Amino acid sequence: MEYRVRADMLRQRIEATLSPLIRGDYVLLELPYYRNIGDILIWEGERNFLGRLPYKCLYRASLFSYNPDFEIPAKATILLQGGGNFGDLWKRSQEFRLQIIERYPDNNIIVLPQTVYYENEEVMREDAVRMAKHPRLTLCARDRRSFDQLLRNFQNTVLLLPDMAFCIPPDSLLVYKKKETDRTLFLKRKDKEWKECPVDIPQRPPVHVSDWPTYERRLAVDFIMDFLAAIKRRLEHYRLPVTALGRIIDWYAGKIYRKRLLRLGVEFVSSYRNIYTTRLHVAILSFLLEKECFFLDNSYGKNSQFYHTWLEDVPGIHMIE
Repeated sequence: MEYRVRADMLRQRIEATLSPLIRGDYVLLELPYYRNIGDILIWEGERNFLGRLPYKCLYRASLFSYNPDFEIPAKATILLQGGGNFGDLWKRSQEFRLQIIERYPDNNIIVLPQTVYYENEEVMREDAVRMAKHPRLTLCARDRRSFDQLLRNFQNTVLLLPDMAFCIPPDSLLVYKKKETDRTLFLKRKDKEWKECPVDIPQRPPVHVSDWPTYERRLAVDFIMDFLAAIKRRLEHYRLPVTALGRIIDWYAGKIYRKRLLRLGVEFVSSYRNIYTTRLHVAILSFLLEKECFFLDNSYGKNSQFYHTWLEDVPGIHMIE
């Protein structure tokens, strides 16, 4: 099946399922004002999806720019960023999600497509109890195993949907595309999701081993974002007003930071002929750019579960297990 046909099918599944659930203005929280280009791709997909709805975004923020004094209207839908941090591996994101769910029991809340992973089943049961108290909470899983786990253990509405990055129109990425060179990339993640996986990568042409380039070097936009975050922390320490600064951070992230990282990610992936990756969104970006990709798993099976749910019959995407 051709890349474009499959991309359209995945996007249409998201739109047909989520659009009826958003019946008015909304807020979008837990945005990735940080160096992970994969999460930036999720955000870009969310922006494109939401931009086709006839409603207005009332407020958007990251974990650190979020203003707890902003009172979300009762009729607004609260959207929480999709990704791979539902569970106890990335605790800060999960705790923020739970705090929002508990603070707004009367709002329609949607957790956008997530991979679910708990190391501690007791923590999972505690999260399930806390979320069960919310009568209008929808949890979206982005692979079959996560979907089954949520169905078995959580009492909320559960949906199975692809990653939100599939809502990015592929043609919108072409403006950033670089000329392909005869090089091989082994995208090797360096965080706690890394899993040692012996793989025979052809050494001709020479292999470039790297994580996302944002993890290999700091960009000017990173220094600015870090500087703004440091000022906000200092103001909070002295209990000084931070509302205006939070607005500046949100503006900078949406207008400058997001665009720079999106462009860098497309330039990076598009410049290689052969791609091996341990990061899910390098495979998804390769798919959107119609490039062949060899896919390796992460530490807890996130990549393989996603592949077998959505991509296993795409000829150009290969899972090495």
